[in-house]
Amino acid sequence: MDVLRPKIFVINGRQYRLNTDDCFPDDNINEIQTDIAEKLPSYVERDDTDEEYDDLNIYIEDGQCILKLEVPNIFFGLIIGRNRENLKNLEYQTKTRIKIPSSRENNMIIIKGEQRAFIIAAKSKLNAIIKKARFKQDVTHFISLPMINETVIDNYLKFKKVVLKEFGQCRGISEVLFQDHLQLHLTITCFVLCNAAEIKIAHKLMKDCEETIIKPMNLTSLDVLVSGLDYMNDDPSEVKVLYAKVTNPEIQVLADKIQTFFQDCDLVKPARNDHVKLHVTLMNSRFSQQANIVDENVDNRSHFTFDAKKIVEIFDNYIFGMVHLTEIHLSQRHTIDSNGYYKSSFVIQL
Repeated sequence: MDVLRPKIFVINGRQYRLNTDDCFPDDNINEIQTDIAEKLPSYVERDDTDEEYDDLNIYIEDGQCILKLEVPNIFFGLIIGRNRENLKNLEYQTKTRIKIPSSRENNMIIIKGEQRAFIIAAKSKLNAIIKKARFKQDVTHFISLPMINETVIDNYLKFKKVVLKEFGQCRGISEVLFQDHLQLHLTITCFVLCNAAEIKIAHKLMKDCEETIIKPMNLTSLDVLVSGLDYMNDDPSEVKVLYAKVTNPEIQVLADKIQTFFQDCDLVKPARNDHVKLHVTLMNSRFSQQANIVDENVDNRSHFTFDAKKIVEIFDNYIFGMVHLTEIHLSQRHTIDSNGYYKSSFVIQL
């Protein structure tokens, strides 16, 4: 065989050199070529990073790959940028054209490009922009466990009455700091849900969590003791949040598992650690900020805290009562239902 002019044969449109004469007899080359072609799958160039996007509904129209992506219009301004600079850079970097609808039209962003890879790159960059912007938004929903019954409410109102009467002169103490007695709860995970589509996604995740996490636990103890006080920082004279402690190891495990289930969801605020700090907020300096209460005679540091030193000394071991948990809610922040608790987007029965 002339090594400078080797035999060439084709498999699935690709040309291959036959380097030695003794590999296949000349009269069998066509038979071997056909047999190999039948056994080998066609080769497709592929980027391994595309695998997570296999379920994208990318379609081809007029020779262009197209993806329609529903995005809350609250993020449109950040995607577009001043003088459309962000959008221009995004299109240039990904070799795509991206159409942003007006806020009055719909929430559907349309991405067009010559290759699927360009579409995926654009979607990935859009997701990164949205994720970063989402965490700057206020929480809209949260997973809560209602911690209310007649005993707990009664003891909480007694606690509130004594605090206002005996310690109302302490810095920062006022009635506006107190949690509503019908909205006492435990918080597990917080969401930022910007439209109906995202709320629908959260509903599906709640159902999945119920089936894969909550039901398999076969919870046996749903009674939670609410007793004693603690605060979020090291100085009881500079407190932002004063809360009641809760006791139930099984519910602690449940809360941790629920948080872990949602930790990879882009709609959820990142958890501070792997262990949920179960607590029932009683007083919160943020409530005064929301009520727009400002004391011009108090500096900024003091304005956002209150002096709870005497409260903690007197009520350190105060027992609010035992609560039997019956439900897990996806609650809407800053709302009130007909029963006085937060309005619920989804409820899981325990």
